[in-house]
Amino acid sequence: MKPYYQSGDVTLYNGDCRDFEHKCDLLLTDPPYGQEFKSGWTEHWGRIVGDSDLNGIQERLAKALKGLGRGRHAYVFGGKVDLTKLNLSGFTELIWDKEVIGMGDLSKPWGLQHEKITFAVHEISKSNRERGVGNLAARLRKGSVLRCQRAQSGACNHPTEKPVEILRQLIESSSVMGETVYDPFAGSGSTLIAAALEGRKAVGVEIEERYCEIAVDRFQAELSRLVA
Repeated sequence: MKPYYQSGDVTLYNGDCRDFEHKCDLLLTDPPYGQEFKSGWTEHWGRIVGDSDLNGIQERLAKALKGLGRGRHAYVFGGKVDLTKLNLSGFTELIWDKEVIGMGDLSKPWGLQHEKITFAVHEISKSNRERGVGNLAARLRKGSVLRCQRAQSGACNHPTEKPVEILRQLIESSSVMGETVYDPFAGSGSTLIAAALEGRKAVGVEIEERYCEIAVDRFQAELSRLVA
């Protein structure tokens, strides 16, 4: 697969991540997962390819894990995909406290202010997974609640856009400088930016070209800011 964009140690591909495999030291991603809320979400952003296809998402994550080193860490945002069917162990539920109430499902009386992040360790042995092998802390032990304010104006580049700052925290906790971070659902490129800022190599795959364009613009803007 030919890169859509490449600059230094950051590479972005436009395509289906099932057609791609890359060795990496950390898997950090936010897959699409049933965001069709009754809040005008789809009317504003349009449909995301693969949204609500949980089996397809699980299949893509399984392919991404083939390139992840054994014993290395994975972070997956959202809580609807059954990650227990994958070669993962040592699950820990983290909570992202957004500090701002989101729109979410307007039919419910409570507005969500948080989002789940699953931490897990790549373990290819089924017996090891059943025995709980991989119950290791991240490189820097922290609390399970991560506070990082979502932009007051909401997502600007992608409907499920994540703040670069919270991604930087996860990258810093589970990798070292020079290692490779992989995001098979790259969206608007937040993971790529966070990895670059933390001195890591980054590889992303995004199936929709409209978001690849946004990711490239954002990354180039960040480069310009750092040089200035």
